[in-house]
Amino acid sequence: MLAQKEPKELKEVIVHSFEKKRNVLSNPDAIQLIDSLQLKFNSNASFVPILNSTAGVKMEERSPGSYRLAIRGSSLRAPFGVRNIKIYWNQIPLTDAGNNTYFQLFEPDLFGQAIVSKGPSGGLYGAGTGGTLLLNSPIFTANRYSNQHIYNSLGGYKQIWDLQIGKSSQQQHRLFGSYYNQKGYREQSDVEKTFIHYQYHRNFGTAGSIDFMTYYGNLRYQTPGGLTLAQYMANPKQARPAAGAFKSAIDQKATFYLESFQAALAIANQWNEHWAYRWSAGFQQNDIKNPTIRNYEIRNETNFNSRGVIQFQQVGNWGKFSSDVGYEVLAGTFNSQTYQNNLGEKGNLQIEQNAKVQQYTFFAQGDLQTKNNWNVTISGSINQLITGIHTTETIFSPRISVVKKINAHHYVVGKIAHGFSPPSISEIRPSTSVLNPDLKAEKGWNHEISYRGQYAKFNWDASAYWFELEETISLRRTADGADYFVNVGNTRQKGLEIGLHYLPSTTLSIHSATTIQDFKFIQYTAGASNFSGNQLTGTAPFTQSIFAQAKISKAITLMPQFLFTDKLFLNDANTDQLPSSRYWNLKANYSKSFGTKTFSLWLNVDNLLDDRYVSGPDLNAVGGRYYNPSAGRNISIGTRFEW
Repeated sequence: MLAQKEPKELKEVIVHSFEKKRNVLSNPDAIQLIDSLQLKFNSNASFVPILNSTAGVKMEERSPGSYRLAIRGSSLRAPFGVRNIKIYWNQIPLTDAGNNTYFQLFEPDLFGQAIVSKGPSGGLYGAGTGGTLLLNSPIFTANRYSNQHIYNSLGGYKQIWDLQIGKSSQQQHRLFGSYYNQKGYREQSDVEKTFIHYQYHRNFGTAGSIDFMTYYGNLRYQTPGGLTLAQYMANPKQARPAAGAFKSAIDQKATFYLESFQAALAIANQWNEHWAYRWSAGFQQNDIKNPTIRNYEIRNETNFNSRGVIQFQQVGNWGKFSSDVGYEVLAGTFNSQTYQNNLGEKGNLQIEQNAKVQQYTFFAQGDLQTKNNWNVTISGSINQLITGIHTTETIFSPRISVVKKINAHHYVVGKIAHGFSPPSISEIRPSTSVLNPDLKAEKGWNHEISYRGQYAKFNWDASAYWFELEETISLRRTADGADYFVNVGNTRQKGLEIGLHYLPSTTLSIHSATTIQDFKFIQYTAGASNFSGNQLTGTAPFTQSIFAQAKISKAITLMPQFLFTDKLFLNDANTDQLPSSRYWNLKANYSKSFGTKTFSLWLNVDNLLDDRYVSGPDLNAVGGRYYNPSAGRNISIGTRFEW
């Protein structure tokens, strides 16, 4: 719930990442913890505001329901969706064998915690040079039911039900459901979503647990398409108009339909004081229909995943040693048929492409904590992607990290990690329907140093990194808007991230996130053009976020947010540029308790100053169709009952 007692001082936070439970300060990786209160910030309908308040993270919204997520880098590889980032829910993979995650299915209220791990995590989580997002369900120790209703000034409605049964951790059930319908700011940009989730948890023996979770999601969102600068300035609410031989987005009824189902089982147990294990297996089915301006695609994707870890620990007079050895397997069948699009109706078959994809990761990790406040972590993984379409690569990704606790308040971390990201099935088999069997995996080395500290009222986390990436995968677009991908040589990515949390009083909490990025192409030629030395497309050199929580009275809390995004280049040639933007958001929450029952009423103003900006541009768009205008000022009103 939003109304809660403000802490008098900042507490120690423990997170579960890279198979270990650690204090955030002593974690060997650059991580950011997002708690349940932050996840529910804004209108409870989108992850965009809170993820964008995290240093090094950028989430873009091309249109309602269409998201891109980038951690320490541009979204150059993702015309839509989430690629190059592994996402897990309760340590179970949500990312499929084709390296795609349909993150737009999920609701912020589903999760009690999100952990963003920034930079390559191939040492334990396999593919992904950007990072890893670890999502965890909320922990509850009592029966609980909540119901929310949300209304938006643009038109639309959202309702959420959440029933949690279980007064102890011995046996628990959770049933979650949501319905969301939102009228878009632009023409042809409505979204509708239904989501149902069930989770079961039971303890057994003295240290064992079994978890079962499943969900069903049905999503439909319209895609208005990109505008030219002239069209954007004349009328930002319009959908992409007809041009030449190409019909408009409205005429072609451009829409993305997704029906998704997943079921997974996880078992964990501890044999004795030294040995433990955790194992999971899951099934996922995704069925997609996607009429676009140029064609009508139908995809059926069946995926299986399994992950297992055996853990060992030994404590002695010298300190503590622990190790983890395990595997992860992702396997999927990706069937695709592309038809003509006759004004939103399926026409003649143009091409059919079917693929079977397997990803194998075998990993090991050793962690030594000494009595004199040193912590050394070494891990490595062997990874292989098999598609039957492109050349199979076997890649070894090591990682070494050293943490030094200077005193009770100060820590220094140094890390060197190898990262890789094989092409996704959507990049090997892009919307041009032309296979690209020669597309290679991105791979490179990241060097990083962090300085962290915490006092009663103030904590900080500052990280500087240098990432040399080879075989960078870049997006190209044809004249009709189809996507294809090429390896463009090397990029050098240097960055600085500073996160601050200040608690000046029991009624005020301030979070600040600063991101400085110097990302450049090092060796990049395209035909007669040489783009070496250019800024990496779609990457802002500077972003600043400030998020505050101010308790005005016992019942009223104000939560303002400010996000500045610097100008960025829209094409590899660096000839077209998106101006900088300033985004303000304000949420006011009233909460009143009646015994064990709580009622909350909140008002959220999005884009408070009604600025014109573009959250998710289409990079390298032919004809300069870069612009996907974001909504102007809009207001959400919500109620929440909990008992």
